[in-house]
Amino acid sequence: FSLDPPSVTQATGTSFAVNILLSGAQNVYSVPLQVSYDPKLLQVANVSNGSFLSQDGQAVALVHRDDDTTGTLQITATRPPGAGGVTGQGAIVTLTFVAKAGGQGTLTISKGGARDPGMQAIPVVGAVASVTIQ
Repeated sequence: FSLDPPSVTQATGTSFAVNILLSGAQNVYSVPLQVSYDPKLLQVANVSNGSFLSQDGQAVALVHRDDDTTGTLQITATRPPGAGGVTGQGAIVTLTFVAKAGGQGTLTISKGGARDPGMQAIPVVGAVASVTIQ
């Protein structure tokens, strides 16, 4: 996994997007992940599908749950039943945040995974992005 951009500087009150990218993927069917953020600095405004899992035109089911008291965002993106996995690299999801207050923090993929069409785990490595709100 990687976060794009890896470093963000925003003014208070503005919104910005961060893509969660997966590279070197082989036969990926579903991507469950958890993103941690500082809820004093950031508010989740939107979670939208990236292009990676739908690169062959398949509709992707996107489920997300945000706990804005702990700064924990759970996301699962899954291809349709019967669809095979995809290989390559690209954006899994795009996260849109609102900068609530000044300070410095991080966006961290604290738990991340990928699964093949048989729901077997594919090992992945998490990522961190720095966030500065002015």
